[in-house]
Amino acid sequence: MKAFRFLKDKWFYISLIIMLLVVVVTFQFTFNRLDRFTRHGEEIEVPDMIGMNYDTAVVNYGEEFSFLLLDSIYVKDFPEGAVYQQNPAAGSKVKKGRNVYVIRTSIAPEIVLMPNLRNLSLRQAMVSLNAVGLKVDKLEFIDYFARNAVVEQKIKGEVVTPKQEVVKGTAVTLVVGYGNGEKKTNLPDLVGVRLEDVKNQINNASLNIGTEIFIDDDDPKNLYVIRMEPEYSIDKKVPLGSLVNVWYKSIDNFDFAWYKYEKFRRDSMVESWRVRKLSTDTINYVIDSFNYILKNRKFSYDSVQRALDMQLIFRKIEPKPVAIEEVIEVDDWNFDDYEIDTNFFYDE
Repeated sequence: MKAFRFLKDKWFYISLIIMLLVVVVTFQFTFNRLDRFTRHGEEIEVPDMIGMNYDTAVVNYGEEFSFLLLDSIYVKDFPEGAVYQQNPAAGSKVKKGRNVYVIRTSIAPEIVLMPNLRNLSLRQAMVSLNAVGLKVDKLEFIDYFARNAVVEQKIKGEVVTPKQEVVKGTAVTLVVGYGNGEKKTNLPDLVGVRLEDVKNQINNASLNIGTEIFIDDDDPKNLYVIRMEPEYSIDKKVPLGSLVNVWYKSIDNFDFAWYKYEKFRRDSMVESWRVRKLSTDTINYVIDSFNYILKNRKFSYDSVQRALDMQLIFRKIEPKPVAIEEVIEVDDWNFDDYEIDTNFFYDE
């Protein structure tokens, strides 16, 4: 057919080959240029600049990255003018010339205005201080008709007026009233409380933190209270403003979850028996027995020690309780059907 006669012409095939070569060369050239433009396959690792002076970081890494400063903030106990946060994070693989976003610490401390705390309750005053970045140093109690009402606010012994400029993070002494009633308060139960929450709970109870003893050397977020002095008791009261000493232990060395479970079990049992109106003596026996176990059990992760701890049972022997060998399987009791025999916890 005449329509396909060109297929017999050799120049058709020569032209077709030339066109294909042009297409291939064009694509190859285009992709090579894209690789150069995007630096495909050329990745570098982002260095760790946290804590490095910002200007030094720009001089050292300015050829590899473009630095964009987002903000300057004051951070106590951190070098002035240093990189505080970076994005991308250290160790990330990025292309040369990538933008690195930085937040650095300010040269001068951040200033805030002292709020007016006078005549606020202690709890309200603590919330107001926290809202502007200040914290409680200690509580001083004086004769004043309103209990726990703030009478004055001080920094390093000097009275601070409302709206006065102070450095953010400063610790403020609150002068509060005794009130007209009893000048005592209940202790908070701090065992098992995280380090970062301890001082707040102590101050909320109208008390001051005393000596802090660190049994384990660990990250503060892993430390919990293992012991307190004065020792907690639901009925114990101490003078307002008293010092509470605390001991911290790492969560890796003490099974705080198990400890809290035993406390929960004790409180649940006691509440159940109070609802059922069992005798006060019976309830007190249960409280004493559990308290003895909580105080003397090691709450170890070690399986052998845990087995020994499970044998720790309270019995009443004056002047103080001791351990006996019998094991009482509390979890197997049926509290709905079981009428408690007080001799169950004590030797005849």
